[in-house]
Amino acid sequence: MSKRFIKQTTAAVLLTTSILSFSSVALGATSVDQSVNNAKAELNKATTHYVYPSLDGKLAPSSALYPALNSVKKNYELTRSAVVSSKLSTAQKNAKLKEIDTLYKEKVSGGLLPYIDAFNYATEYLVPIMKEIEAAQAKNDFAAVEKAYHKLSYQLKGRTAILYRFSGKAARDLLLEEYKKPADEKRHELMVPVTIYMKIVEVNDLFKNGKKSEAQTKFAEIEALLDRLPNASTNKFVGALLEEVAKLKTTIDYTSVTSTQQAILNEKVAGLVTELNTTQSDQATVSTNGSNSLIVTVKEDIGIPKFLGKGFYQTFTKQLGVTKVNGFNPTSIKALEYTAAAFPEGADSLADLKGKTVTLKITVDNGSALDVEFKITFE
Repeated sequence: MSKRFIKQTTAAVLLTTSILSFSSVALGATSVDQSVNNAKAELNKATTHYVYPSLDGKLAPSSALYPALNSVKKNYELTRSAVVSSKLSTAQKNAKLKEIDTLYKEKVSGGLLPYIDAFNYATEYLVPIMKEIEAAQAKNDFAAVEKAYHKLSYQLKGRTAILYRFSGKAARDLLLEEYKKPADEKRHELMVPVTIYMKIVEVNDLFKNGKKSEAQTKFAEIEALLDRLPNASTNKFVGALLEEVAKLKTTIDYTSVTSTQQAILNEKVAGLVTELNTTQSDQATVSTNGSNSLIVTVKEDIGIPKFLGKGFYQTFTKQLGVTKVNGFNPTSIKALEYTAAAFPEGADSLADLKGKTVTLKITVDNGSALDVEFKITFE
């Protein structure tokens, strides 16, 4: 075999190997480039799925976006894997990975995905609370409104930042207009009514615990807020709340009047004690140890009619400002019969009354009528 033939054969083999090797690398590079370009094209379209509808004044529901999200995430991961496993140089791999990573961060992590999260938050949190408030207001259920109001306030104060985290101003503005703005307005509308309702609850609790003075002070805080309420003529819930305030005011006014009248009566009882001890001390001495009560310490055993008729009954009714005894004129036969019947059966004299208490239902009027059960205890 000639040397020339051997050289030609060797050259041909080397050339063929070189061509095949180059073609394989070139083909691989072309395939990766195509995958990267396809991924970039899909990534660039990611935000258009919600941005384009918003330009027409429509919000794309999250349910319609999941197919696009799943597709772009899947193809992004596949393309990334293809680049990493390709025969490209390290520098080429890093360059291509940077391209698709940057686009993914911008279009998916900063666009499509947070838009879906924002839409889901608005529809799964704000919308149900707003419906809860609407239903409670329709029934004038003040406690339920208060509960839902606090839930809404919690969301608006600490969680609505999620509504601002995606790109696309038109879509963001539309989402805020449709969901956050009504929620903000509802919270503002209910702020004073809920505060008033909470104070109503406080006032009632104070009354139940006998803290009437504190209740009156707290009610003054309610009255100071009334001018800040929304217009009751256009807000039925506020109208119903004002009815509750009016009921409470009636109780407060009655309590105030009662308290004043009771204080006057207490002073008159003290005066009655002095008067009776001056005029009837030979028969009994009188004292008091509490509101609406007398303690009669018997000194002379005389008949009950004589005790009453000698001056006790007349002084008692006149000094205290008694206008009715069991609903009757103090000097009427029925009032006198009621008084006599109030004494224990079988008791004829003061001695028989020792250790016993007589209760009389009387009405006193020292500027305003006050009904009391007056107790007279004999010792």
